[in-house]
Amino acid sequence: MANHRRPTAGGVLDGSKSAQSVQSVAQDFAALAAVFDRQLECVAAADEETRSHIIKAKEAAERGAELSKELLSRIRSSTSGKAV
Repeated sequence: MANHRRPTAGGVLDGSKSAQSVQSVAQDFAALAAVFDRQLECVAAADEETRSHIIKAKEAAERGAELSKELLSRIRSSTSGKAV
């Protein structure tokens, strides 16, 4: 039977460890988005430039969280039924 796992710099790609790492990254992005939400509460509505920068950063963090979740789903589906 062929080994379908790809080698990495540290050895064989481990689906379980990869999934844990990606899940951690997704959680970090979500936490970062929450930080930006709290920052928005502290910035005056009249400070449009600062608010705009924080909103863009929050949106980027949210995209990072969503992309990480998609990657996690792909990792899990590619490793389901396989020994990792």
